[in-house]
Amino acid sequence: MMPMRKQDPNPTDKKALPFSQITTLLNSHKHSTPSLLESLDSDESVIRESLSIDSQTEVRKEFQEKAKDFEFLMEEVTQMILDFYEDCGRPMETKVSGSLATPDEILRELAPLKQAAGTNEDCLQDLEICFKHSLKTMHPFFLDKLYFGSDPIGQIAELITAVLNTNAHVYHVSSVFSTMEQEIIQRFGEIFGFPKDNIEGLMNPGGSMSNTMALLLARDEHFPHVKTEGWQAEDKPVAFTAKQSHYSINTSAMVAGMGTNNMVEVSADPTTCQMDPIALEQCIKDEQTKGNNPFFVNAVLGSTVMGSFDDLKAMAKICKRYNLWLHVDACWGGFLIFASPENQGGRFDGMEEVDSLSFNAHKGLGVPTQCSLLITNNKKGAFIRSNGTGAEYLFQSNKYDIGDKTIGCGRRPDALKLWLTIRKKGFDGLRQIADNELAKTSRMTELIKASEDFEMVAEPMGTNVCYWYTPDYFLAHPEEYTTKRRSEVHKLIFERMKKDGHCVIQQNPLSEFAWPNFFRLALGADRTRYEDMEFLLEETRRLGENITPADVDHRPLWLAKARKDRERYSGLRMRH
Repeated sequence: MMPMRKQDPNPTDKKALPFSQITTLLNSHKHSTPSLLESLDSDESVIRESLSIDSQTEVRKEFQEKAKDFEFLMEEVTQMILDFYEDCGRPMETKVSGSLATPDEILRELAPLKQAAGTNEDCLQDLEICFKHSLKTMHPFFLDKLYFGSDPIGQIAELITAVLNTNAHVYHVSSVFSTMEQEIIQRFGEIFGFPKDNIEGLMNPGGSMSNTMALLLARDEHFPHVKTEGWQAEDKPVAFTAKQSHYSINTSAMVAGMGTNNMVEVSADPTTCQMDPIALEQCIKDEQTKGNNPFFVNAVLGSTVMGSFDDLKAMAKICKRYNLWLHVDACWGGFLIFASPENQGGRFDGMEEVDSLSFNAHKGLGVPTQCSLLITNNKKGAFIRSNGTGAEYLFQSNKYDIGDKTIGCGRRPDALKLWLTIRKKGFDGLRQIADNELAKTSRMTELIKASEDFEMVAEPMGTNVCYWYTPDYFLAHPEEYTTKRRSEVHKLIFERMKKDGHCVIQQNPLSEFAWPNFFRLALGADRTRYEDMEFLLEETRRLGENITPADVDHRPLWLAKARKDRERYSGLRMRH
């Protein structure tokens, strides 16, 4: 039942005067001055509304109506948002998933889109459905992905971005935002250890785009003819990345036109899950022997699953030896650069030697999605050389005309939400986020090691805590806890988390080492409390302690049947 709302200030059913009546009234007052018009009867005011007649100094009627619309909608939506805050603020009582529904169920609740205009009330009903069925990312125990709920200052920044609705491609339409963006790039480059005069960069809609652009920059430095002529048969490009790197690196190889087969995956050390520098150098030699031309290496600081940090010093030496561009994907683990010196642990040693860096502020720092930085070191002009077209109808050779440095044109001014986040928290606040997450990582690791039914997969290098769970039955019968059953147990608990749980923690296998499915707890943005770590393990126990072989042995068959039933239902729905 929807609550009573204020009356819509701009309903769509206003009665307009017939054209003939408007003409008659206008002719009768055609010699009237504005002051006389103001004293006319109510019919004349209706004409004003119909024809939007106003003086040059008045706020135009349509803008007055928009302002009323905005005020009305903001008041109604603000209450929805405050209710959302309240729900998320009781994490041990509320479910993360909300009311999870199928696409068909959601479409049945949403009214069909119509040819005729709707009302604010119609829009508010749709927004209520969004809140009802959306997963609560602001919930402290939404720990399924590498992003988290956002802060009020970031949310307000997104609102202002939408109100101003500009494009950060040329300076004169985005002067403040373009200035903010370049200042952020410079400041973050220095924080990561790049020499002050060597820094260049821009912001992108996500880490995948930042990684793709880094590969394109390297491609055009080593094969400059590709920009205008395309790949030649003798080019034979080849690049390298860890097997555990983000899939966007393979996507980048597709976009660059070199093909995924030419993105060589390098093995990792099974103890640390870091890329093995010895294996990297051997792969480079092997490709040279084949007649291929290595040009790019992707290192990772905070891998997606294990959270591993590659040895940048070792990799930088190899890349210099073979003249390769060294890119660092720090989209996830990069926020730990703000940790106190005593908590750094050498994770970023060697950063000053890399050629480019990608970092996502919308991950570990909790800035609203998407907010990604790509920063280069000692590669001034690389963005224009690689992406510039010099479209004279748009770009004026201004260093703040950022659009010519990208492969797109339309650019959201994402700098505002990061700028305001830093303004509100200060760099001291970012340090606190990093230090708190490292402390909680240590606490979670201690709890797991002290528990009989939990087992660490590997020691954390960052803030990813990876662990296995063993239900009571399999503790008593360890010989029956096969690799397949272990995987199915974690999948089943994950399904229960999504449906009935007060937390959602990602589960996945690691194919490189043939490790069966395990939980990956990723801690960031300081959304949880230190004391929450114990609850997360207890919640996993609650959902999994009674699992037996009977629950998991036939589970794949049950899932296959459920999929077939859904397909059958969808087919019938399409036919009818």
